[in-house]
Amino acid sequence: MKSSPHLVLILCLQAALVMGVFAALAKENALVESKAIDINPGQLKCCTNCNFSFSGLYTCDAVKKDCDPVCKKCVVAVHASYSGNNKFRCTDTFLGMCGPKC
Repeated sequence: MKSSPHLVLILCLQAALVMGVFAALAKENALVESKAIDINPGQLKCCTNCNFSFSGLYTCDAVKKDCDPVCKKCVVAVHASYSGNNKFRCTDTFLGMCGPKC
């Protein structure tokens, strides 16, 4: 069976069209996901306990005596009721790679 040059051209154009549609959908989904997750554009100075995902997002579960200035959502992780020396954890989600260990 001979393959017609027109048939090959049509199949290539159809494949390019399908890939373009999937690329547009993937880009739209990425935009929706980034709006659903409040991503902090900064980067922590250091992180001892990093939770990195293959999507390029990470959170830091390090508990420290104070929060990094870049952190937007800092929560008390350990209450020290008598001494007043609370420990804090930054609950932000960051884009990129984890910083060096503290």
